[in-house]
Amino acid sequence: MTEVFAASTWWEGVKTPLADAGVNTIVGLCIVFAALIFISFIISLFKYIGKLDKSNEKKAVNNAPAVATQQSGNELNIDNFELVAIITAAISEYEESRGNFFKDGIVVRSVKKIS
Repeated sequence: MTEVFAASTWWEGVKTPLADAGVNTIVGLCIVFAALIFISFIISLFKYIGKLDKSNEKKAVNNAPAVATQQSGNELNIDNFELVAIITAAISEYEESRGNFFKDGIVVRSVKKIS
């Protein structure tokens, strides 16, 4: 009978730390899953960040020509060849300022108009 009593005493000494460890495990798991759900929510909001940037760019693009026409008073009538020459000169000047010199000059292969 003393052996049974010793075993039950042993179990009483182990039961309390095991219960505390179980509670700590459950609390830790809840905190981890709550953090994962929060991170998932934040990541799901990223799709709206891109839409906000695009709407701000559209507003800026729509406002920019109006400001330019108000300042100049007339529209710019630039021929495509003049526009290519202006872009080529700007690229050449930029590259030369960085120390890049072209032996054969700059060759413009294509210009695409973005509206």
